[in-house]
Amino acid sequence: MTAAEGSPAPLRVNGGRLWKRHMDIARIGAIAGDGCCRLAMTPEDAEARRLLAEWGRAANMEMRVDRAGNMIFLRPGADPARLPVASGSHLDTQPHGGRFDGISGVLAALEVVETLNDAGIETVAPLAVVNWTNEEGVRFAPGLTGSGWYAGFLDDGALDNAPTLEGSCFAEEAERLGWRGADGPAAVRFDSFFELHIEQGPILEQAGRRIGVVESIQGLVWLDVEVRGRDGHAGTTPMDSRSDALLASARMLVALSEIGRAQPDARVSVGQFLPGTDGPSTIMGDVRFVIDVRHPDPATLSLLARRCSEACVVEARTAGCEATVEQRVEISPTRLDANCVSAVENAAALLGESAMRMASGALHDTCNIAEGTPAAMIFVPCRDGISHNVAEYASPEDLAAGASVLLHAMLARAGTA
Repeated sequence: MTAAEGSPAPLRVNGGRLWKRHMDIARIGAIAGDGCCRLAMTPEDAEARRLLAEWGRAANMEMRVDRAGNMIFLRPGADPARLPVASGSHLDTQPHGGRFDGISGVLAALEVVETLNDAGIETVAPLAVVNWTNEEGVRFAPGLTGSGWYAGFLDDGALDNAPTLEGSCFAEEAERLGWRGADGPAAVRFDSFFELHIEQGPILEQAGRRIGVVESIQGLVWLDVEVRGRDGHAGTTPMDSRSDALLASARMLVALSEIGRAQPDARVSVGQFLPGTDGPSTIMGDVRFVIDVRHPDPATLSLLARRCSEACVVEARTAGCEATVEQRVEISPTRLDANCVSAVENAAALLGESAMRMASGALHDTCNIAEGTPAAMIFVPCRDGISHNVAEYASPEDLAAGASVLLHAMLARAGTA
């Protein structure tokens, strides 16, 4: 579907205003290299929240804050009986994060409302703009905290008692900063939810496409691995008498990479690599690490996790060691709502934007919301696929294009009065 010959051009957002909002927020928690450090429920987060609240009030929206600190702004619709069509993401960043991860989705949703206000367009259903609390999971665990509580995956006790890095808990920090609301998770329910986000990978840029129509979000399995050998003296222990857990782990890392490369669309990574000692002349007797396995198909995800576990056991035995593998986390792949996905795809076609369907490699708040609410995501390119990095960058043009697609996807769902 494209605009008919001679018909008025489709409505687009104000890209200049959207970019300025990004730069205004980026000054809060700014760090060297054009990056941001704005951890959840810190003074920097509170300052960004106050600025967002100011913009929401100026756009004539009512703001509600729930127990998890989620900020929900409401724009009335012609039919108050309809549930709101919602959009948003998160304000918090990684410790050495960029200016676009998360915040682009919040600001794009705000810009949709401001564009409709400028054009004097009333929707049938209400609209909502959302800032979910602690998506990144840096100060509190688990990540996706606000959306997880909203969707029912965290109860009040788990939310309130989530420990901070400093030893306090979520409830204390939210109260101290003034972002502890009274609403429960059922206070505001949504008709649907759309999240715009930078891709955080190189696929769109490599394909020369501006819009990613996200139809699924990869599942995730974390495996905790412990490799046990025997500490020894590097100078006196013959090579054929060693039980070197570090050598065994190195063999595992190579095998795990090969497993990931052999399976289309797989992601297999190793992180949190913790040797039992850092002595320069000691043969390692103990190593621990975490395997991160991702795939959009649940059966393939389970197969990959099993192959990774088996490879660790085999490689440990080959090196004269033992390995135990335990599953810590399993998150099933998420299929997004077909009608919402089509609304995004149709909006891109209406605007003449190059688009492609794709899966999300990263987890997002949409994973939680999609469990009980029709949902879809829109990706825009980020330079060189870089994210969670001060060098993260999305162009003003791509952000405006993505926000305009979001505008028409939400209008298709909400209707115009």
